[in-house]
Amino acid sequence: MQDPHEVSLGDPSLSSLGQTAQEGAYLMRLFQTAERINASDLHLMLGETPYFRVPGGLASRKGPGLAEGHVELIMGCTLNDERRKAYQSRGYVDYAHEDVIQVRENESRRVRYRIQLYKTRGSMAAAIRRIKLEIPSFEELHLPPVYEAAIRRRPKGIIVVGGETGSGKSTTLAAMVSYINAREMKHVVTIEDPIEYIIANDQSRINQREMGQDFPTYAEALRAVVRQDPDVIVIGEMRDAETVRTAITAAETGHLVLTSLHTAEAVQTFYRILNFFGESEKEAVRKNLSTTLIAIMNQMLLPSIKKDVARAPATEVLINNAAVKMYIERGEESKLEDIIESGEDGMRSFNFSLHELHRTEYIDRATALKASLHSEKLRTLLTFEGGIKAKD
Repeated sequence: MQDPHEVSLGDPSLSSLGQTAQEGAYLMRLFQTAERINASDLHLMLGETPYFRVPGGLASRKGPGLAEGHVELIMGCTLNDERRKAYQSRGYVDYAHEDVIQVRENESRRVRYRIQLYKTRGSMAAAIRRIKLEIPSFEELHLPPVYEAAIRRRPKGIIVVGGETGSGKSTTLAAMVSYINAREMKHVVTIEDPIEYIIANDQSRINQREMGQDFPTYAEALRAVVRQDPDVIVIGEMRDAETVRTAITAAETGHLVLTSLHTAEAVQTFYRILNFFGESEKEAVRKNLSTTLIAIMNQMLLPSIKKDVARAPATEVLINNAAVKMYIERGEESKLEDIIESGEDGMRSFNFSLHELHRTEYIDRATALKASLHSEKLRTLLTFEGGIKAKD
């Protein structure tokens, strides 16, 4: 097997850049390499060779680094006038890009990527994430049954998917929408920046809206969404107090709201939501969340040792049951970790999840301990014969 940390792009070479056909060919070669080595991300920046995120780390190609202007040349074929203007005015731009690449002599494949162009040291850089065209199910994502149960728990309320960059939040949100779409007649409106997964109508009607293309600002889209007769609202990311207010108002008026937040742990996710607000508002927001919150589901993706599974998700789940509601109302969020560890209603801590992934041979012991935010507790759990079980 080829060493994944040394990848070859073959022709065309960097020296051929500057001709439109060669720029497109070079980018296609990068996409082909990403598919071949099962990379989740691709990065381009001045002075560096293109490098890829693969299970277990980073892989880079051999050869010279990118020179001044190379990133602009390589990415030029993905830019239209609107995207160029956004990049020039803001210093960054996010968008999705679809293309067709040749994977074998007589076989082509459609691919889709989420791209962010940004400036670093005054030059353009690119962070490119590979998006699967088919939306995976909860089972295919190796997510626990509580994810499905949370969707069925209440027809209205807020579900927050938390995690750091690259933890699969967008894919989980898409899987939630796909689950609803296959089973219920709902009107689903999404607010995304950019649209990642294209979701076709099944039982539901899906209305996907993209910033820049369908609305100028997140704030404007949020104000308009409740007037579009949705049953389910998907907010790609909670960005500020206004996003939270919209989510709460929508949940209080009978909508299911699915959203994400960049946080490491479930309790931290709750604190982050509160901290969008000043002290004068926190008490009211806490009270609103005690009734509208359905679940907080944090996750991280880890390199797997199981055959045909590149990455396995470790998950931490907080379900808003009677005890959680009481602690939120009282402002006793510090006790939520104990509730999570109790395993009631399918709740699970990261350590419980890491233990399960190790027990079922998805990850090795070293990976589990390295990923744990409370490694000494996990070390004890790993030595406890049989471990613990989440309660149904």
